[in-house]
Amino acid sequence: MTLTRRTAIPLLVAAVLAGVGGCGTETAPAAVPSEPYPVLPTSPAPPAPRPSPAPPACTPEGISVGMGTPDAAMGLRAVTITLRNCGDRPYRLNGYPALRVLAEDRQPFDVQIVRGSRQIKDDGPKPLTIRPGGSAVFGIVWRNLVTDPTTTAVAGRYLEVRPAPGRPVVIVEADGPIDLGNTGRLEETAWGLPRR
Repeated sequence: MTLTRRTAIPLLVAAVLAGVGGCGTETAPAAVPSEPYPVLPTSPAPPAPRPSPAPPACTPEGISVGMGTPDAAMGLRAVTITLRNCGDRPYRLNGYPALRVLAEDRQPFDVQIVRGSRQIKDDGPKPLTIRPGGSAVFGIVWRNLVTDPTTTAVAGRYLEVRPAPGRPVVIVEADGPIDLGNTGRLEETAWGLPRR
């Protein structure tokens, strides 16, 4: 078979291309990322839980008084105050405690304390004897209502509690403001035993 110039050139070009394609069959390694997996942005750490308040100190009378967290709904607030007998003698209660709402500087606000409540259950006064290790409770309820912008709204920080006539007062720090707005009214229930 005789190659002509016309057929030789295309065959020569094909041979050269085939040779070039076959040379250097090694391929460069693929770039390896410096980290095996992509680094995702980290989310901020969750906020630290709020520390539990220290239990109320036992007074020389042998009691401690603490306030729960207010339950708020539609501007109505209600909270339970608990007296614990941390002494070694029975502690007697009967009726309603005497209360005053105090500001941050512990000065009293001019607030009407109403004995009895239609907002929360009040079983009324009855004599109670709280044995060592036992407890008694009462509730307070108020509305956060501001109807007069020219009047300073009450936002109490403490509640002064006289458990019974002739007994020393105990000042209880509120867990949140006692925010009466400008109603100037706080209702309370009588002492009772905790509901199980």
